[in-house]
Amino acid sequence: MARKRKNDTRMDPFATAVEGSSLDDLLDQAKVGDVVTMPAPSDPNKTIVLTCQIIPFSEIESRTCVYGQNRREQTLLGEKAVADILPAIEKDKRNLHPALCWEHNGKLQVLSGSRRRKACMLAKADYVVLSSADFSDEDAKVLAVSSDQYIAPSLWELGQAYAATKQRLVAQGQKGSYREIAAVEGVSHTAIADAIKAFESIPVDVLKLYPTANHLGREAAKKLINAKSDSPENFAERVRALPEQSFMTESMSDEKRALQITKFLTTFGENSSRVESILENDYVKLQRNLKSGDITVKIDNRVLTDKRLEQLQKLLGSYN
Repeated sequence: MARKRKNDTRMDPFATAVEGSSLDDLLDQAKVGDVVTMPAPSDPNKTIVLTCQIIPFSEIESRTCVYGQNRREQTLLGEKAVADILPAIEKDKRNLHPALCWEHNGKLQVLSGSRRRKACMLAKADYVVLSSADFSDEDAKVLAVSSDQYIAPSLWELGQAYAATKQRLVAQGQKGSYREIAAVEGVSHTAIADAIKAFESIPVDVLKLYPTANHLGREAAKKLINAKSDSPENFAERVRALPEQSFMTESMSDEKRALQITKFLTTFGENSSRVESILENDYVKLQRNLKSGDITVKIDNRVLTDKRLEQLQKLLGSYN
C-alpha cells in the first residue's frame, strides 16, 4: 500500500476501487502509459480504461481545462484556496494522486482534480492525470458533484450550481422553485434558498475580498445581503475602501480576517444604526436596532392581504 501523502486527498470520486492496487502504485511512481480500469460512475457495469499521462507544467493550461459543470468557480481558486496541498506539490514537483480527465473535444477535461490542477500551476509542477475517452456526459456530471467530497464548494459556488439547476428545470417546463431544486440536489430547500440568494446578491468582486470563498458562510452572507439592500451606496463605498484597511494586511488568522471584513462591510460609519436580523424569510423581515432597541418589520405585499393588514393594525393599535 502506498504512503498517504499530504498533497493528495485519497478520497476517490468513485465508490468502487480502481483495479487492484494499481492506483496506489501510481501514487509513488506514475509512469506515462500505465493503464488501470474503473467502473463508470453512472453505470457500474461499464468499464472505463484510463491511461496515465504526465502533463508538463508549461502545457497544463493549453492541454487541459475544467469540465464546464464543475461546481468550483475556477476564478476563485487562489493560493489560499489550495494551501492544504500546495506545499507538498511544490516539494514533490507534481501531484501524487492523479486527477481524472475526459479526453473530449480535443482537450483533457478535468472531471476530478481542479484544485490539484491549480496547485500545480502555482507550484510550476507537473500535473499527473488518469485520462480516458470512455467517459460520458452522465459520468462527467456524477464526478462533477462527487469530486467535492474533500473540501466542499462555498455557499456562493453552490448557489451558482443551484441557479443552473433552476434554469434547467424551467427549460423543462417546471417552476424551478426552491423545493423542486431541493428534490434534484438532495438538500433542504432552505439551503437552496440561502445559496441562491448569496450567488444572486453578492458580486464576485466582493467574494474575492475574503481569504477564500469558503470564508463567506450563511450568516455572513445574510449580513452582506441586508447591508447591500438597506444602503447600496454605503455598501459600495465600504467595498471600495476595504483594501486600504489595516486589518487586510495585519498578521491574523484567515477566520479572524473574514470576521473583520464582514463587520466592516456591514457597518456604515461610527454613528450609524446597527441592526440584527430577528426573523427573515422570503416574505417577512424583522430587525432590531442594536442601539435603540426599536423594531422594524418589512412584509412583502404579495402576502399582505387585506385581512392580514386588518389583523396587524388591530395588534399594533393595542400597543400603548
